[in-house]
Amino acid sequence: MNERHKRAGLSPKPQPSYHQTRNPVTPSGRGFRAKFFSPKNRRLVRCESLLEFDALFLMEFARGIRLFEEQPITVEYRLGGRKRTYTPDFSAEWADGRRWFVEVKPSDRLAEPPNAEKFDALTQWFASRGEFFLVLTELQIRPPVRLRQIRDLLRKRVTSNSNEVAPHLPIVGPGTSIADMRAGGVDRKLIWQFLADRSLVCDLDSVIDDQTIVLPYEEADDVALFI
Repeated sequence: MNERHKRAGLSPKPQPSYHQTRNPVTPSGRGFRAKFFSPKNRRLVRCESLLEFDALFLMEFARGIRLFEEQPITVEYRLGGRKRTYTPDFSAEWADGRRWFVEVKPSDRLAEPPNAEKFDALTQWFASRGEFFLVLTELQIRPPVRLRQIRDLLRKRVTSNSNEVAPHLPIVGPGTSIADMRAGGVDRKLIWQFLADRSLVCDLDSVIDDQTIVLPYEEADDVALFI
């Protein structure tokens, strides 16, 4: 496990006990603006903003995230000599037992001094308890090409037949392109299926075409969706 992976929260962490929040009611009082149907969770996940809604495509797409939950806990921390409470927007439970706590905030609001101070304090609070806290902005959530392609791939994942036997993953090496796979007899539809279920990964910030380089999935590829 290298240092970059550790900083990204890849190491399993002990999980301290927190009290669970109620069936989510928005702390802001704004009301829920969207509901995201998650095949991974097998339910609707409620969102306070459209930015939160878009963030859930990343969690749904990440192969290593097993489940995610809105407003999972409420914690108490201190800032400026005062006791305060905080409810993360989401938690993400990874297959290896890790759990991330996630705040979704527009970058201009995150840059405001009170918010910057608050989230610095919360990052330290969670880290002191062996947990990983992450603030996502539109800069991570909404790169236009990447978000569109993730949504397209998720549609292909959802419409695949779950009763079908999983196809054998072909061997790909450094520099293998989609064109190389097709020349080797792999059907284009099957290649997209591998990309949709994250058996294979590629640069999602560029439009996927025959020249796109594909690689076998690694755990760090999921982390890269958020960092």
